[in-house]
Amino acid sequence: MIRKFNHVGIAVKDLDKAVAFFGDVYGTRLVRRDRYEDELFETALVETGDMCLELIAGLAPESFIAQFIQDRGEGIHHMSLEVDQFEQVVQDLKAKGLKVLGQTENEHFKACFIHPKGNLGILTEIIEPKPGWRV
Repeated sequence: MIRKFNHVGIAVKDLDKAVAFFGDVYGTRLVRRDRYEDELFETALVETGDMCLELIAGLAPESFIAQFIQDRGEGIHHMSLEVDQFEQVVQDLKAKGLKVLGQTENEHFKACFIHPKGNLGILTEIIEPKPGWRV
């Protein structure tokens, strides 16, 4: 089931400024940056101690994250829970009446999101990293 809390996703307008801010203010260090051209967003994973933050910025005004920021402003976008047995967890969540969004798999991880409605208003990512991948 749920192995651990993985990270908090934070919507930001400027990825470079956000990385610098969290480093200067909270002492985080940059672990990795990723770009998802086809989905029009980029991310930076920063950490300090056991805490990880995924900073997410849009690459175009029509991106989902740019729309999120336009509607709600910068801030917390989602929380991420790391699991074992991804398919079983997703099946169990659906059986409990939760709406699963955007199920995906790539060479690094399997992931989906649980819709905030029916989930106490929290967009929740369910993720199972593949060996050697740190989200």
